[in-house]
Amino acid sequence: MNLRNTITVGALSATLLLTLSACTEEATPTAEPSKAITLQIAAGSQPADQALAHVYANALKAEGYKVSLNKPSADPYQQVVDGKADLAVDQAAKALPLVADPAAITGEDQLLSVEESKNLRSAINDAGGQLSALELSPADAGKVLVMSQAQATLHKVDSVETLIAACTDLTIISDEANAASLKASLEDAGCEKPKVVAEEPAKLASKLRASVDSAVALGSGDAVISDEGFYSIPGSAAFFNAEQYMVLANGDVNDKARAELDKITGEFSQQSLVDLNRMVSQADGLSPEQAATRWEWIIEE
Repeated sequence: MNLRNTITVGALSATLLLTLSACTEEATPTAEPSKAITLQIAAGSQPADQALAHVYANALKAEGYKVSLNKPSADPYQQVVDGKADLAVDQAAKALPLVADPAAITGEDQLLSVEESKNLRSAINDAGGQLSALELSPADAGKVLVMSQAQATLHKVDSVETLIAACTDLTIISDEANAASLKASLEDAGCEKPKVVAEEPAKLASKLRASVDSAVALGSGDAVISDEGFYSIPGSAAFFNAEQYMVLANGDVNDKARAELDKITGEFSQQSLVDLNRMVSQADGLSPEQAATRWEWIIEE
């Protein structure tokens, strides 16, 4: 046996194997970190919030991400803080507890305006932690005071100023969560001893339909307002927190995924919020997951 030839052949074989191995490694793409894990999305308890979470999930899946939705929660943002979710979609006002000094954001009236929502987002992003507040939606789910057209005409209400002028003749109906702050805001606006009645959220639409000498606080994206021809009092949104939607993300969500999420958020207009609510809020309406599959129809209307 020619030992020298045997060694040469063996060396060449080893070199070839190493070369092939290197080529194979180069040919196998490395998975993006966000695509190597399952991104958990947390959403609120309202059907429209859950439908929007499904919209985000579908968009990420289309880009190759693995996504799972957590059970609906009263505090989706806290799930990201606690490490139980990678993403959360909710109204930005609910992120106020995440900043060191919420009062510095909301100011003297302690209500979050649209402009102050931008400051809230900046405060979260400037904190230097692992959490990132993504874009704010054009849609605002914040509440407004609503009356029937007939009642508004009868009491000559067409602005906050005329509402205050007529307030002694009106009962203001609100959900329990906003009743106290609404009463204080009405007093600050010049209404002496406003009559504010707290009601269960599920009963507010019915109270509006049967209202006499009253105004009812409803979410501005509630389809009942436009579908049934009710009148939103201009300027009354200032009595409540602005509720633009905002996604909160942790460090496992890469830039490509964030860009896709921001794209969806930018498409979420006030009209699309109404349309989404219309689909999921009726007793025989679509499920949030079904409504999400109609997203392209919603944003094109």
